[in-house]
Amino acid sequence: MTIYEVLETVLNNYSREKNNDFKNNEIAKILRVGLKGAVSDDLMSGKIKTKGSAGQGNWATVPWIGIFDTDLSTSATKGFDIVYLFSPDMSSVYLSLNQGWTFLKKNYDKNARSTISKVSTYWQKTLANRTDRMTTEPIDLTSSLEQKNDLVIGYELGNIFSIRYDKNNLPDNDQMLADLKDMLFCLNEIKSDLINEKNFQQNIDYILSLDLDFTSSLEKLDIKNIAGKIPEIKLTETNLIAGDSTGRTLNKNGRKSDYDALQKQNSRIGFLGEQIVLEYERNRFSDRPDLFQKIEHVSQTKGDGLGYDIASVNNEGKEVFIEVKTTTQGKNASFYLSRNELEFAKTHPDNYFLYRLYNFSDLVEVNDINFFKINGYQMNDIDLQPVSFMANIKLDS
Repeated sequence: MTIYEVLETVLNNYSREKNNDFKNNEIAKILRVGLKGAVSDDLMSGKIKTKGSAGQGNWATVPWIGIFDTDLSTSATKGFDIVYLFSPDMSSVYLSLNQGWTFLKKNYDKNARSTISKVSTYWQKTLANRTDRMTTEPIDLTSSLEQKNDLVIGYELGNIFSIRYDKNNLPDNDQMLADLKDMLFCLNEIKSDLINEKNFQQNIDYILSLDLDFTSSLEKLDIKNIAGKIPEIKLTETNLIAGDSTGRTLNKNGRKSDYDALQKQNSRIGFLGEQIVLEYERNRFSDRPDLFQKIEHVSQTKGDGLGYDIASVNNEGKEVFIEVKTTTQGKNASFYLSRNELEFAKTHPDNYFLYRLYNFSDLVEVNDINFFKINGYQMNDIDLQPVSFMANIKLDS
């Protein structure tokens, strides 16, 4: 049987077979075998295993077929896995990158739901191998149930990415195989990003310890789309604060700082912000090749320890040093400055500018983004607060 034939057979027969004896039932056997024989041996080999379940002695509300990397999980109760989850009414089946609910419920008790939701969100925001066919939209396994089932709710909460197959509109087997391979890429990325693939709880506790704010995060595909349209993006300068045409003062009431967001996403957003400013500066001198050639993305060509990101020039051809800070948040959001960046700004007040790009998330829908400038002198108006310290151990001589 192919993947298509396995899923179609279960969708078409499970509801009827639930009225028959569970023991030695053919549909239950098909589920238990999983995808053995449905995909090539090179895909289901080594540490990649497959099995499924129609229930433990009684018919399951949501039968499933799982694909497991044995370094991460050997059952649907613990760890990270890929699983086909059949809706209770057999109207659809979800191919889901998921995580074990039973373990989390046992170890996190009343915090289990918030924990599993946070872990799902963490991976949704950090995995780079997601495809256009995958969605972070919630999977629906409970709406057709008269009585909610805690295990089924756990499947819903544990979903990271999914692809839904409707019973009456199943894709062909080639597409199903491609979808499974893509999910395996995502599962492998999780494996490579874990701090300890042998200790599931340690990984969960690490994610919880990050105390991350996901409210302003962007999807990976959004970031990729923004990267592809940088030449068309229009950068518009605004005043330093709303309603102040002079730009002489800085609003010091920042919201939650950028350094609380995911480092992996921030590095991408920061890089794209620099590229947008680089295009902006080059466009200013598109008719002046003598000045155009002096503009350089020095954080990429010379390293990021100079204290600024872009070397540019003013209209007279004098050198200008530009540091770029980009945020998905609003105009008043705080930002992180290194000691090196701050010292460079203070020692070059006449030709230093910090370009603050904000509301970066708007670029998902439009090609315009706003920014304001802070010059070297205005650095004195910034309210600096320490966020980390270097600790040196003093040893007795």
